[in-house]
Amino acid sequence: MMKKITILFLCLPLFTFGQNNNLTFNQANDIKYVKRYKNNTAINSYTTKDGLTISVGDTLTIGKAVIERNKYMFNDVFSHIVTGKAKGVDNTNFKYLPHDYSGSKVIVNSLFVTHKKETGYVLWSKRNERPLYISIFVKNPKVEVNSVKGFSKMLSYSRKTIVDIEKALASGEIINTNVPLSKQEAIKKLKESKDLMELDLLSKEEYEKLKEKLTPIILGK
Repeated sequence: MMKKITILFLCLPLFTFGQNNNLTFNQANDIKYVKRYKNNTAINSYTTKDGLTISVGDTLTIGKAVIERNKYMFNDVFSHIVTGKAKGVDNTNFKYLPHDYSGSKVIVNSLFVTHKKETGYVLWSKRNERPLYISIFVKNPKVEVNSVKGFSKMLSYSRKTIVDIEKALASGEIINTNVPLSKQEAIKKLKESKDLMELDLLSKEEYEKLKEKLTPIILGK
């Protein structure tokens, strides 16, 4: 009985790690923290630099392509979205998604990590000591097939990979729904909320809570 308890105790850290495999931007850039990850390790969710949490099953919207002509293709393509399930740091064989998929919705099927290349980091660092970038394997949402549009969707690139979600968000190739407000936007939102409060369309408590949240942005703190 004591032997079983000892084994369970020793395995508990591994079990806990597997059950709580959620990653944040800060963790992905913490050299000590990333050592536990091997390339292509699947994670349950990722919280980006801007605080956007992406989990399996979420819906993402493809934005506009950062036009970059690929020597292997004749069409303009996305820079951070490729067709199929792409893994690894060698992108020479990636087939980049055509630019006309802008506005499409995709469903998150899985998230996985990759250690960044050597560039910009200590030359003698081990691979598992380099920061991580997170890629997301996505699929098309289910569509009705009793229409020409639905049938064409089925024949399109139904499986795609967002290679490095942080770069995809920063470039606008994936729509960021959690972009921090600018100072001007925060001031405008606070003025609008005050007007709503004066019209009894917003409670004083709700206004004060919003004011507390927006004040650091307005004051640049």
